Amino acid sequence: MTDTRFSLALEQGLLALPDGDIAVLNAAGDMDLSFAAPERMHLSQSFYPDHTALTSRGFSVSVKPAQPAAASLVLCHRSKPATFDLIARAAELTAAGGIVAVEGAKTDGVESVLKAVRARFDGVEVYSKAHGKLFWFPRPDTLPDLFDWQAKPITIDGGFTTYPGVFSSDGIDKGSALLAQHLPDFKGPVADLGAGWGYLARKILSSEGVTTLDLIEADHHALEAAKLNISDARAAFHWGDVTYHTGKNYAAVVSNPPFHLGRKPAPELGQMFIRRAADMLMPKGQFWMVANRNLPYEQTLNERFGQVDTIAQTAGFKVICARRPLSLSQAARTKR
Repeated sequence: MTDTRFSLALEQGLLALPDGDIAVLNAAGDMDLSFAAPERMHLSQSFYPDHTALTSRGFSVSVKPAQPAAASLVLCHRSKPATFDLIARAAELTAAGGIVAVEGAKTDGVESVLKAVRARFDGVEVYSKAHGKLFWFPRPDTLPDLFDWQAKPITIDGGFTTYPGVFSSDGIDKGSALLAQHLPDFKGPVADLGAGWGYLARKILSSEGVTTLDLIEADHHALEAAKLNISDARAAFHWGDVTYHTGKNYAAVVSNPPFHLGRKPAPELGQMFIRRAADMLMPKGQFWMVANRNLPYEQTLNERFGQVDTIAQTAGFKVICARRPLSLSQAARTKR
């Protein structure tokens, strides 16, 4: 389990939990939550893998925080606007006189978040530990105006709607734009792995031969934006990830796979997407993907596909089309 500064501060007697329920906003799947009885905890998490991990541990988990609480803990989001939205929600949910606590690393911008909170709330106390901070304050009887902290839909070029904190929230991703330029007309059922807010999906659905399109996305907020951006009846929206999606027999799979977990590079995510695409395709299906040029995907592609072609390259990206998917047993025989 990942220790939290909140747990350490409680152990050291720097603050004490009031009686009653506790809201934890943006809780990580492996987070140490032993500081209170599980029945007192109300967790919120919109990222599917963390949501699933917390649920499997027996906690009550929702996508959006909704339960009133005597105390709340906010774990900083990698997006600062998303963090401020979480703090505003926590302040609204917490009873007057209760504790509102926030913790994050320096890389999450916690210093500037602390400065902004001090400008609006009194009695802020701080605990510094492990290149980050925990700070907390008593929820006042009357809240200051937090309207500007509340997340609002963003409209970008092309008339797309996004939300703060989702991938490429302020504009079309360059890699996705490059992939969209090279996608052929598709026929039959298609899947968009890591569909985000629907940019590639709209391009895929411009093919009249597409019978169905499954958008699979782990970020609930991104998927909600996709529902606003895609009105085509052929589209179906799935909150999940490649580990849990069970769809098969697609004529094509399209993806701009993630390669970070939080701020940490994780090329194994893209490799997982490649393997799942091979499992999901028809024997004559094709996998179209875009990736940063330096990411090591070719070995995995060649292990799971009989034909791999680089369709386009720029200074930063490569577009790849892989055909003739191999089953695990076929891939094993090919290795020998």
